[in-house]
Amino acid sequence: MVVDWTGYTLYPVLIPKLTSELERADARTEFKHAMTIKEERKSELANLTSQNGIELEHSYNCILDLNAWFRENISTEPGHDGHLLAEWYSFCKDLNLYLGDWLIEKYPWLRWALYTTSKKSLDYQSPAIIGYKEKSPNHVNFDISFAGWGIAYVEDSHPSKTAFLRQFIHNEDIPQEQCKNILIDVLGPNSKWI
Repeated sequence: MVVDWTGYTLYPVLIPKLTSELERADARTEFKHAMTIKEERKSELANLTSQNGIELEHSYNCILDLNAWFRENISTEPGHDGHLLAEWYSFCKDLNLYLGDWLIEKYPWLRWALYTTSKKSLDYQSPAIIGYKEKSPNHVNFDISFAGWGIAYVEDSHPSKTAFLRQFIHNEDIPQEQCKNILIDVLGPNSKWI
């Protein structure tokens, strides 16, 4: 299947560096920029997925559809194995904003913040969801892990078909047992991915 990228604009990074390598002032600027363009980027994501047959909606089945579409179509930059096509990195950033806002809608005590707790984290100085009450993660950022899944899908066609969904559900601010029950309801009790 060929992805229709028509009209899709790449996520506009202001400073082309890993967030972990930015000076704190520059990281704050990037964070404020992400929050300013969040609605625009979610609209870009909705347009992209719609023209590729997936209507963006707040449902677990939509997350499964997005994961399947990503898995089936992921590709690297020509001549640069190990580096996803720039559009896919942009998709991961947009999906992070979309899913993050959905978490906040479900759990209004959660909020976006510039993550600065651990310099060892891949998410250091990235936009992240914080404010958890029920769970131990002190933050959530989907884009880096989803891009990592993209590399896994390029290298091996057998990794999880449900990674996006499992990450989303396990980062809802509910007890672990409730997460498991939701996964059983959505995937079925015999799924190997629970």
